[in-house]
Amino acid sequence: MLKSNTPAKSSAELIAEIEQLQADYAKVHAAIGVIGKPARTKADELRKAITAANEELAVALANEAEAERQARLAGFGSITIATTYPPGYEGNLLRASFAIAYERMQYDMSARASVLKPHKVIGFDGLTPEALEYLIVKRPDVIPAQIAELAPGDPGEAFRRYFIGKRKGYLRTYAEAA
Repeated sequence: MLKSNTPAKSSAELIAEIEQLQADYAKVHAAIGVIGKPARTKADELRKAITAANEELAVALANEAEAERQARLAGFGSITIATTYPPGYEGNLLRASFAIAYERMQYDMSARASVLKPHKVIGFDGLTPEALEYLIVKRPDVIPAQIAELAPGDPGEAFRRYFIGKRKGYLRTYAEAA
């Protein structure tokens, strides 16, 4: 298939195009009994065009979702995590306390612009979903080693196991789950 120099269509444009193609197909399909082979040929062309437009729509929706995600994650700056344990529980991940400091873009009235503002929370439960996503996707290098070891190479799965473990009261490592 040749690539054209025309800009990619938005999902809304593609949906409108698919609706128009489906309406045209319905009209042509209804005329097959009257017109015959030319209508059948045109109906086949329209069916192929609808299939191609649906595939293009799927790609456009995926691209739009990824662009939205990247824009959402671009508003974060540095992130640091400090781990502390209560006396007598050193190394116990379920008893650990995590102090998380990160910067996020926010509008500053005095500066009349969006600037990076510091935020601090205790525990991963205190993070906004966007901040947790930023940590997992963009900065997996700052995830505490004990959490990362729950699922090596998969920070999202490691956090899933950590949160389940906190709820249940025990943790399963990657090797135990396999």
